[in-house]
Formats: sequence, C-alpha cells, structure tokens
Amino acid sequence: MPDISKATVRDIPALLSMIRKLCAFHGDPCHMGLADAQARLIDGPLTALIARQAGKATGYAILEPRWRPMNTGDLLDIAHLFVEEPLRGHGIGTALIKAARDHATARSACRLTIGTAPDNPGAAAAYRAMGFEELSGASGPRFSIPLAQNAGSP
Repeated sequence: MPDISKATVRDIPALLSMIRKLCAFHGDPCHMGLADAQARLIDGPLTALIARQAGKATGYAILEPRWRPMNTGDLLDIAHLFVEEPLRGHGIGTALIKAARDHATARSACRLTIGTAPDNPGAAAAYRAMGFEELSGASGPRFSIPLAQNAGSP
C-alpha cells in the first residue's frame, strides 16, 4: 500500500510532473508553474495529497473546498485524481480516495464529491463500489458520498 500524506513544498516538482501528465492525457494546456503550485496547493485554498511507494511519488489527489448555503459544512471535491500509468489498478487511486475521505471527515466536511469523464466507465464503477452515489443532472458522471457527521446534508 502507498504512503499518503498532505503535500509539502518539497513535493511540488513531483506534483507538477504528474499534473502535466494528466493535462496532456486530456489534451489540456498546463499553465501552472512552481510558484502557482505552492500558492494554490500548499499555501492556498486547495489541498494536495500525494501517494508514495518506496519514496517515489506514484499519484495525487487535489481537494477543492466548495461552500453551499444548504450544507452545514464545506463540500470537498476531488478535483484531480491521478496515478502513474504503470501503477494503475494496484489500489493507489482507492487509497488516495480513502485518504481524501479521511481528510474531509477530519475537516468536518459534509460531503465528498468526485467526477469522471463520460468515457471512463471503469472509474464510475469504482466510485459506486466505494459507496459514492451518482448525482443526477450533472454534466458528465459526478458522484457524491455523505460523510458520517452530516449524513443528512444535501
């Protein structure tokens, strides 16, 4: 199993490398540089979780807080989830989602959400298997799971 922790300044080069790979996979430009990564992922509003095996970065999850007036706490969205290509299917993504859920619960978030591309049914099935419920009316598959202390919040 991977070691997962909140990213620190020393993790920024590895995070940027993986972020660029995910952007390239989706055909998106990546304008984030070192200073912007630190400002957003370390000092700013986003939380980056990084997975390591044998000291090497193998994946990451980026959590974005979202406020909604109908919720009794922040909703946290897994805005990015990435696992290095040769290691996919070995539980790293699942471990990152579990760590994101633990982080959200510790932060008293009311809900954790995640999305996937419409052409990724494997991810959708994995999220359902982890207890996430599909949200209707969302553009592309979106999933949500209530967190224990606020299970009744929308």
